[in-house]
Amino acid sequence: MTTFLIMQTRITDEIVRDDLASQIKNAINTAITTWEGIRFSFNEATYLQTTAHGIEFYPFGGGGSLTYRDGTTALGTGETMLEIDSITATVNNTFYPLTPRTKQWFDRNSAPASQYMGQPDSYAVYADGTLRLFPVPDATYSLTIYGMRRLPPSPLTLDTDTNSWMTEGEALIRQQAKYIIYRDVVRDPDGKALASEGIQEAQWQLERKMAARAYTGSQRAWSL
Repeated sequence: MTTFLIMQTRITDEIVRDDLASQIKNAINTAITTWEGIRFSFNEATYLQTTAHGIEFYPFGGGGSLTYRDGTTALGTGETMLEIDSITATVNNTFYPLTPRTKQWFDRNSAPASQYMGQPDSYAVYADGTLRLFPVPDATYSLTIYGMRRLPPSPLTLDTDTNSWMTEGEALIRQQAKYIIYRDVVRDPDGKALASEGIQEAQWQLERKMAARAYTGSQRAWSL
């Protein structure tokens, strides 16, 4: 398993520089930030959110109540939802998809809990990572949320820190970090060009693995 320290060491060896420790750490975290908005198999997630009577807003970040399917907390250090695919309410073993709405729609149609509550059928997500439901829940409902997440810990700080960017996405992040070092720190155009080539190769490999199951709807062998 690759850790933050192992990746730092490998980058140090590959660029043949042992005087850029802090810059390499920063480059690795910047590389993750660069790619975390792109969907791969390892940054997809399925969450469970339990609503509460009279509560309209639910945070996706710290202080929220998201859990994984096994019931453990989903809010590790720095973890949050970046993109939602769908939300489904489960009521009496029946699934009810919620409709995504805009803030403007909520402004026109929402009502305070004192006036109207019911089974949620619509949702909106705000830039601060808050989920808003309509109508305001009148009871406890189980919501299944599918989407893309920020992987914790974010940022990486301890030498032992690890996540899927350090394992499945290791090649992509390592090459992106080297690209940042070559471009912004040592100003090496040849190194930057080689790192860019490595980024393209690593991205292709990850996308090929993703396509083997997610894009086709079935899991297929990806190696040639």
